[in-house]
Amino acid sequence: MGRTPIQFEGDYIAVSQEEYKRRARDPRFDYAHRVEYAAMGWANQIGHAEFPKGKLNEVLADKNGKSLSVNALNNHIRRAKGWGFVEPESNRRCLVLTECRVQKGIGDKFCEEHRVYPARRWRP
Repeated sequence: MGRTPIQFEGDYIAVSQEEYKRRARDPRFDYAHRVEYAAMGWANQIGHAEFPKGKLNEVLADKNGKSLSVNALNNHIRRAKGWGFVEPESNRRCLVLTECRVQKGIGDKFCEEHRVYPARRWRP
């Protein structure tokens, strides 16, 4: 399988978001790491990974397929924040990666949860 060269600024590697989505769902990993993997797997171009209500609970389900409670999910996100895996503004609706950790060439550049929208040029 050939590799397609990608042009990055800085010292970066390309990763498969599909692989990180798989890891986020894998109950063998610690929950704080799974939170980070979910952020990486679903990140858009600005490093925000938005989830519909209850979806992140399902992604991080336990080994029996049982979804996490809201309190358990909040605790795991808090721990991931403490370890620096995701930004302090992360929550169960949107996980945020630092800008210096992620570059993505395609995808959205907005976040409804954090009200981040592309700058619009004012026209008279």
